[in-house]
Amino acid sequence: MLMSTPQSQFSILSAGLSPRQEEDIQAILGPDYSLERYQPSGKNKSTNTRQRLMTLISWKGVNARISAFQRGEFQEDDAPPRVLILDSEVAQADLERVVDAGFAAVLRYPFESERVRELVRDFQESQGLYKDLFHMAREICLEREILSRQADLLQFFNKILTNASFSLDSVEILHQAYQDLQILLPVKGVDAIFWQKSREQQMEAELFIHEYSGKVIQDKMIGFLLENAAKYADESMDSYHVNFMSKMDGDEKLMEIRDEDVLVLPLRFGGKSFGCISIASERIARLGRDRLQTILAAVNHLALALRNALLYREMRTRADRDALTRLPNRHFFDERLVQELKRHQRYRNPLSLMVMDLDHFKRINDTFGHQAGDMVLRDVGRLLQDMLRSSDLAARYGGEEFVLLLSHTTEEQAWVLAERIRDAIAKRRFNFKGKFFRVTVSIGIASLETGLFGQNVDLFAEADAALYRAKAGGRNMVCLAGEEDDEEPCRKYA
Repeated sequence: MLMSTPQSQFSILSAGLSPRQEEDIQAILGPDYSLERYQPSGKNKSTNTRQRLMTLISWKGVNARISAFQRGEFQEDDAPPRVLILDSEVAQADLERVVDAGFAAVLRYPFESERVRELVRDFQESQGLYKDLFHMAREICLEREILSRQADLLQFFNKILTNASFSLDSVEILHQAYQDLQILLPVKGVDAIFWQKSREQQMEAELFIHEYSGKVIQDKMIGFLLENAAKYADESMDSYHVNFMSKMDGDEKLMEIRDEDVLVLPLRFGGKSFGCISIASERIARLGRDRLQTILAAVNHLALALRNALLYREMRTRADRDALTRLPNRHFFDERLVQELKRHQRYRNPLSLMVMDLDHFKRINDTFGHQAGDMVLRDVGRLLQDMLRSSDLAARYGGEEFVLLLSHTTEEQAWVLAERIRDAIAKRRFNFKGKFFRVTVSIGIASLETGLFGQNVDLFAEADAALYRAKAGGRNMVCLAGEEDDEEPCRKYA
């Protein structure tokens, strides 16, 4: 349907259209849109309360006077967009003149009703998008004494719209918004919270907050965002995760926080709130109407940028996750391993790697079916996630093989964890359609200690070799790398 209300009706200027063509247009648009004929004398200013939406120009009626239309009143700044009606044959050279004349669109006659309505909708939406900017420009003209302040608003609006589209990283977008907002007021923090429902229909929230001065300020900001999230989402958050954004050089420290110093605005997409953003400043309570409106408009565009960033991250997460176990996949693990090796080389922190393989996994698939095997892989994946620290990484490397990357973990500590994992899996009774069975696991461990980093060390190859010895030694055991000659490099359990 065409967007039209009794309070916001439109008129359309007709230049060179035949009576029949005007009747056809009127029949398509309906009574809420009126046609006004072009007056060559220049008396074309609309005298009613309707807003002029566009000018329809007949090629057949005015093609001989295109140059006149190029330099005439249709070129005025406030002139509505021109639409060329092709109601006769047009030569290539004439088409070039049409382009030079600056027409916004072209309609062929006889008219296609849906095309006409679509064009009207587009022009109405365009006018709505620029409505705020038009009012802002009018205020600048009427209030010359605040010209400098209005110029700052325009600079901010242009800057934040431009910068918001340059990144698909939520943290970077929020950092950039923090910098851009300094044009309007001294901002001490820009934080955000996003929420969504999990597969279990639980409300999960993710917070991005600055590293404020002290835990008290941080906890208060977290509580503040959770409170507002519950208000805008119409339900409380069941769980949440906090991402701390490092403060940038020159950032002011927020020593205290008051409710009146924080502006919280919802982030909406498709008419539904998916998060909210908070702006902390001691001047929030003294914001003028014009600056507040500018911030509101800017947040609407930030919402789109942040939504795109979240969707991009979700797609990246899906690409980096194993569909069955929801653990990171081999590609993600390989990239993380390179990062951890570089970090170890720089800081000399201990690093350990486990490679584990489920014993006789093919028997499970052959005996109980592949669905039973999938169930085992999912359960083992969940068990690993529950037993590891947030800084550790468990990934499915392929088939029934898993890898665990343990930062700040010595060989001895990795051994203890491996035994816990091996024991937990061995004691677990798996139930598939009333049939119970057990599974064991073999694990190989390789570690880099705090000494000098060996340039030629292949951590994965060493852990994989230790796994091979655990398999060859009878399975259901943990073996350490580089201990082939030791009397007891592996431990076996019944």
